[in-house]
Amino acid sequence: AVDAIKRETRRFAKRQMTWFRRDARIVWLDITQYSEAGLLDEACALLAEER
Repeated sequence: AVDAIKRETRRFAKRQMTWFRRDARIVWLDITQYSEAGLLDEACALLAEER
């Protein structure tokens, strides 16, 4: 049962990623390119652009 849960969780995550990649509204941020504060600032700036 545990193996089935793990397998289905991986499959679900893969379907989510496929769905998100097709959505042009999604903006991917590479967290390795930002400090914690910089990442927050960038995310807030992106949200402000949407309004």
